[in-house]
Amino acid sequence: MKKLLLILFSIALFTSCSEDDDANGDDDILGTWFIAEANGIPNFEVTECTRESSIAFNSDNTTYSEYYVGSGESCTLADETNSVWEREGQIYTFSLPIEGLENFDLDNINGNVSFNSDKSEFTFTPLIFPSASIVFEKR
Repeated sequence: MKKLLLILFSIALFTSCSEDDDANGDDDILGTWFIAEANGIPNFEVTECTRESSIAFNSDNTTYSEYYVGSGESCTLADETNSVWEREGQIYTFSLPIEGLENFDLDNINGNVSFNSDKSEFTFTPLIFPSASIVFEKR
């Protein structure tokens, strides 16, 4: 009986997962997301061009973002950034792919992320500005 308990304990020990395993490979935020909507952010309007702005969250906790400006069919890549992201519970920290928000430090901003039911959109609400939010969508 002692041998059986020892074997079962050993199997459980070797097959258990840590939180770090879940944070990288199975995180719902992985993939490329595009700006769909912005609420309560002064001096920022979502246009056809800013909707082309995106951020890619990679499983190695890096990001790549592109920010587009312009109007109509003449959208221009204004900035591209490589950075890192991290997660603690529902709080994510990453650099936002948005320019022109001089009053905010958009490098490594943290906030609450909530996904819609089919995980095709998420809303980011910055902790430093809880009345604002940015909706990102997968295409």
